[in-house]
Amino acid sequence: MSAHQAIRIESAAGGRTSPAWLAAPALVALYLWVVCWPVIAPDMTLFLFPWYGHILEQGPVGAFAEPFSNYSPPYLYLLAAGSLAKSVLSPLSVIKLVAVAGTMFLAAAVADLLKALGGDWRRGLAVFLLPTVIVNAALLGQCDALWAGASVLGIAAMIRGRTVAALVWCGVAIAFKAQSAFVTPFILGALVGRRAPLWQWLIPPAVYCVMMIPAWAAGWPAGDLAMIYVRQVEYFDFPGNLANPWIWATRFAPASQNLYPLGYVAAALAALGVGAAAAASVRKPAALLALATISTFALPYLLPKMHERYLFLADVLALALALARPTRATVLAAIGVQLTSLSALLAYIYKWPVLALAGAWIGGATLVLLLVIAKMEGARLR
Repeated sequence: MSAHQAIRIESAAGGRTSPAWLAAPALVALYLWVVCWPVIAPDMTLFLFPWYGHILEQGPVGAFAEPFSNYSPPYLYLLAAGSLAKSVLSPLSVIKLVAVAGTMFLAAAVADLLKALGGDWRRGLAVFLLPTVIVNAALLGQCDALWAGASVLGIAAMIRGRTVAALVWCGVAIAFKAQSAFVTPFILGALVGRRAPLWQWLIPPAVYCVMMIPAWAAGWPAGDLAMIYVRQVEYFDFPGNLANPWIWATRFAPASQNLYPLGYVAAALAALGVGAAAAASVRKPAALLALATISTFALPYLLPKMHERYLFLADVLALALALARPTRATVLAAIGVQLTSLSALLAYIYKWPVLALAGAWIGGATLVLLLVIAKMEGARLR
């Protein structure tokens, strides 16, 4: 028996997870969903409520006659659709139900990814148990599950060798949020490895443009739509609470911020490494998933000024890797990614950056472990 086989974590019943083991975490997760639901997070008051109020005032179509949000329109389309239930649902309920719908979409995407890897698709429901997913949707009412779900479907399609479908989903993801760019090194490397024709590389921007058309047709200026992400960079150009090495510079030693260029160089080198490894691993599904996880974890971990929700996709991919390849290493990696991400969220919520500082150490060890897993899977025949 190989060392890899020896550390597999499977039950005697052919690797199926016993319902008894899921009962306790499922109950805890349900409790957290219920407790978090009525909470109004600060960002909801600052951003989401005013946007939704504009939609209610101007109507679900008329609202798009002018720019009214620093988010791209696809999420706003969903809020506009939710406003049709304004007579029976409060603004808080509409916003959080959109977040729950996004989480359901994300769970379905993870189920599809597990199928692509030959795993049990039903394990995709474990997404609802992730603490960071609960915080994101039930507490903060955020829409990260939407772009993350599209990204996961893109990764699953790439693993299957369906490059066109993968790029369509990448276009959908980037239309929802710019953070989906963290998976770009993996996607580009896989495209090179699969020798995709150049015309396919134009699919994501084309899909992005298509998803802007409804807002443009309603009156939102095309030039403004083209600059949404540029303005986001300008608006949010301040350090966040992500648990990475730069939390020390941003929260405890501001003089160290002159070292930021080292982070940009490290992230660029990591992106090149992921891309090269993905190009060489296109016939190894588990290795591809490990590399996608590294891409979405390493880039925000190495880059300065990252915000607390930027590890969201890595949280989900690390979980999928552990569910598809349940070994001691993958389970520890999933826990490590989750602790790193959760520490940043808690540091943001409770204004206690020392939590993110502790999470940064966990993140460093987790990144090393992910590299080991990717090397292990890359050495396998399939």
